[in-house]
Amino acid sequence: MLKQNLGIIKELKPEDYGMIFKAIIQFSKDGLFVSDQDGNVVMVNRASAEMQSFNASEILGRNVGDLVQEGYYDRSVTLEVLKQKKAVSLIQTNRNKTEILSTGIPIFDDHGKIKFVLVNDRDITFLSRAIESLEEDKVSENTYRFEFSDLGMAITELQEFIIKSPAMQDIMHLAARAAKFDLAVVLTGESGVGKSVIAKLIHRLSGRRDGPFANVSCGAIAESLLESELFGYEKCAFTGASPNGKTGLFEIAQNGTLFLDEVAEIPLSLQVKLLGFLESNEIVRVGGIKPKKINTRVIAATNRDLKEMVNCGRFRSDLYFRLNVVPINIPPLVERKEEIAPLISLFLNLFNKEFKTNKVFSKAAMNALLEYQFPGNVRELENLVKRLVSMTEGDLITFKDLPNTVLDSIPSGINYTKDEHQIYRDKINKFKTKIITEAIDKYGSQRKAAKELGVNQSTLSRKLKREKYRYIIH
Repeated sequence: MLKQNLGIIKELKPEDYGMIFKAIIQFSKDGLFVSDQDGNVVMVNRASAEMQSFNASEILGRNVGDLVQEGYYDRSVTLEVLKQKKAVSLIQTNRNKTEILSTGIPIFDDHGKIKFVLVNDRDITFLSRAIESLEEDKVSENTYRFEFSDLGMAITELQEFIIKSPAMQDIMHLAARAAKFDLAVVLTGESGVGKSVIAKLIHRLSGRRDGPFANVSCGAIAESLLESELFGYEKCAFTGASPNGKTGLFEIAQNGTLFLDEVAEIPLSLQVKLLGFLESNEIVRVGGIKPKKINTRVIAATNRDLKEMVNCGRFRSDLYFRLNVVPINIPPLVERKEEIAPLISLFLNLFNKEFKTNKVFSKAAMNALLEYQFPGNVRELENLVKRLVSMTEGDLITFKDLPNTVLDSIPSGINYTKDEHQIYRDKINKFKTKIITEAIDKYGSQRKAAKELGVNQSTLSRKLKREKYRYIIH
């Protein structure tokens, strides 16, 4: 097998490696920055330029030491790599006060000398601030502290989320703080706002991050089955039960986190058993009599008003207070509209890679999407972009490609009836018509004009008639 794989590698040509490297540089969401053995910048990708707030043309060919001197950033990981002759990770702050997690990797030549330094950049501004706020709340010397490696894990989770609005920044601070303590959390908000992503982030930032993360939608499981799914059952506990019994999700999430989505759908009869676990950290399997100690943290989520359900007698008040230790409400996307454009870009890049396409949105289409309310929130936006990338002909997604749900929501007074791509084509056609008309005036006939322009007379005549007719009907 190894010999076969080596054969495949040998088949790659030098230009293949160049093609692969070019694709990595172009499409990587991480910043990629390459310097030579003297610290002179030889390559920088778009993600790095945007992250560090400079144009590539500003820094190509320049020395990283000079860039530090001029305040582009406070220190250079490239210089540290050249000094230490090994991979180095550090946090840089650029001139816009953006904090960047930079990892520099030396690339050696055949003689063991550094030939290039490859730097990978990730923006950690928000996450770093969240960690700082947590460190201010020291409870004791043994309180769990976030280490440098935790930043990378949190960033991996945050790649699924766009954090541009003050509301979401506050939520991320609260989620990071909640992760520090082993408390019950209730995430509320409309369907599709990203409750499961926040739940995963809390798990990844907690001391349970190496344990399992189990996820169950309580509304998607029949009442008669939900108890056995959550708590498991003993062998032959009921007709049709497995002779070996079944491990429930509370046990599966041992030393980890159990995420109870749609917790409001748990029936009253089962709410008592859930309350019992929260009070004692013990469960009893269906058909069993012996309690079992379980070390599982519960994070719950709902798009319902639990307090109102308590008032109506549809949710136990004692369970509500046990669950609602740390309430986190996630606002709908319409209340954080500054995140719509970045989310569109995020999903566009994601699905372009998945479907091997190169789609872009026209300005008119993007403007229309920015006006849309997205009642289905981030989930609706993601599915809409996926549909447009996969189903639209050509590389440009225009206004007319948008679904009626978006088009019908455009406020009156805003005219997107003609996409700018069509406007551009109209300008080109007008310009061609102008050239043809001027040539006919100059040379006296269509035949002579066609000859001078290097086109067939019939083609010239047909184009001229079509464009004149187009302007008459418009």
